[in-house]
Amino acid sequence: MAKAAALCQPLVVLVAEAGQSRTDDAALSLFDSLKRNQRTQNLVTYSLNLGISRNRAVAARFHPIQTPLLVSLSQKGVIISRDEKHLSRELMLKRMDEALQKGAVLDARLIALQRAVLTNTNCISAEAELADFLLAHRNALEAVPHLEPVAHCETCEDAQRVRAWVALARAHLWIGEPEKARAEAQKLIAALGARLPEARAGAKLILGIHDANLNRPALARQEFEESIRHAPASPYAKEAAEMLTDLRKGWTTK
Repeated sequence: MAKAAALCQPLVVLVAEAGQSRTDDAALSLFDSLKRNQRTQNLVTYSLNLGISRNRAVAARFHPIQTPLLVSLSQKGVIISRDEKHLSRELMLKRMDEALQKGAVLDARLIALQRAVLTNTNCISAEAELADFLLAHRNALEAVPHLEPVAHCETCEDAQRVRAWVALARAHLWIGEPEKARAEAQKLIAALGARLPEARAGAKLILGIHDANLNRPALARQEFEESIRHAPASPYAKEAAEMLTDLRKGWTTK
C-alpha cells in the first residue's frame, strides 16, 4: 500500500493460500501471470499467501473468510471491489481496469472528507461522514479511528452514538479483532444500555456474532434472542433474527 501511494497507482491484492485448494493455486498462478500483462503496468499488484503465517495478520484487514479473495484499492487505499472464490482471468482484468478508472474519483472524495475533519477540529459530523464513506467501501480498519469519537461523544444524539458504537464493534470483528469487538459491545451496554433499548439490542447483536464465530451456538442464540427482545423494531433486532436463521442452518463466519 505504501508503494502504491508513492507511485500514485492503484493496488490490486490477491489473498490465497498455496496448497489449500485447486482454486487457490489456480488463482495464484493466474494472478502471477497477469503481472506481466501490458494492462497491469500502471498498477501495483501483490499476492498475500496465507500459507505464510505473518501474512495472516496483514490480510485480516480484508476479512478473508473465503479464498481466493481479490481486492482492488485506490492509490490511497479506498477499497473499490472485493471478489471471492471463482476468479477468472476476465474478472481479474476487469477489476484491474476498474481500479484505474475509479480510483482517482474515490481518492478525491476521501481527501475532501479528511480535509473537513482536519479543518473542523472536534467536529463530530465530519468524523461521522468520513467513517460512513470508509464503511461504505468496507475500509473497516481505516474507519475505526473516526467511529471512536462519535461513539464516545457524550454530547451527541443517542441514535448517532448507538449507530457509531455498533459500527465500531462490527469493524473490529471484520478486521480480526474479536476481543476488541466484545469490549466495545460491553462498553456500549454500560454507557447507554440502562436507558436505551436500541443500545442493548445493538450490543447483543455484536456479542451474538462474536460467540457464533467462536462456535458457541447456545450463547450466541441467547444473545440474538435478547437483541430481539430489547428492541424488536430496531434494525439490530431484525439482523439478529436473520443471524438466528443462519445459526440454525449452519453458521458461516461473519
